[in-house]
Amino acid sequence: MADTITPAAFRARFPAFGGSPDAAIAGALAEAAPRVGASWPDADAALGRMLHAAHTLTLDGQGGAEAELARAGALDLKALRSGTLHLERRDAPGEILPGTLGLTSYGRRFHEVMRRNSLGVAVV
Repeated sequence: MADTITPAAFRARFPAFGGSPDAAIAGALAEAAPRVGASWPDADAALGRMLHAAHTLTLDGQGGAEAELARAGALDLKALRSGTLHLERRDAPGEILPGTLGLTSYGRRFHEVMRRNSLGVAVV
C-alpha cells in the first residue's frame, strides 16, 4: 500500500537518494500523497508517490546529478563547457507539463503515471 512506503523502501527504489535523511524523504513522501489519486491501483499509487517525492527532493537539491543542477539553478541545461563557456539549454518539451514537473526526470515520469491513471475529460 502507498501509505506504507518507508524511507528505506524509497532508497531501495531510488539509490541516488541514499544520502538523504529519513526526515527529508518522509516529508517528501507526505507531500506527494495528496497528488496521487485514490482510485489509482496500489502499484501505480506507490510508484507515483515515490516519483513525486524524488522530484521534490531533486528540486530541493538532494539526490544525484539532477540535484546538482537544481542546486545550481540549471535544471534546464543540456550541455555546459568550461573553456570559453558554452551553455546549451534543453529544447522546450512538446507538451508543457504542469508546475515544475517538466524540470526533472522524476517529474516527467510522475506525469506519465498520473496521465495513465487520470480520467479523461469529455466535452458534451
